[in-house]
Amino acid sequence: AEAATVLCVYATVYAAFFITTKIEAGKSILIHAGSGGIGLSAIRVALAYGLEVFTTVSTEEKKNYLLSEFPQLKAENIGNSRDLSFEDLVMKRTNGKGVDFVLNSLAEEKLLASIRCLAVKGTFLEIGKFDIVNDNKLGMGEFLRELTFHVVLLDSMFTASYETRMVGIL
Repeated sequence: AEAATVLCVYATVYAAFFITTKIEAGKSILIHAGSGGIGLSAIRVALAYGLEVFTTVSTEEKKNYLLSEFPQLKAENIGNSRDLSFEDLVMKRTNGKGVDFVLNSLAEEKLLASIRCLAVKGTFLEIGKFDIVNDNKLGMGEFLRELTFHVVLLDSMFTASYETRMVGIL
């Protein structure tokens, strides 16, 4: 049962980073819930591919865990997922530019703050379902910055046609 979770989290990261979009060395990414399964996997892959990683956690203990697990992470790039302070952190650390990618699992006002963390022409990768299922609204003005918004739902990979699943792989 534990081994099966590894496949799910890395498959989600693979779908987000390599099928939905193409991450690139030298770019930056905000990964929410960095100490969770998908967060840990995403941080590992993003660092291996040469991205500057920003992440959020809910406690100081989780922040310390990430710093011990990933010595190349910068402590000043780890924000709080329980409030909106991560937005100021990202914008300050990027000199107001924002990040190139956001891997998002936060909802409501935190989702909106995460979108504001994107740089011009940034890519938003939504892996949560709360705002989608609840039909929460997103201001279209955000797209004046030429943003790309993708929903990454791993479960749809299992129900989609073969052709749909192969998009981006071949």
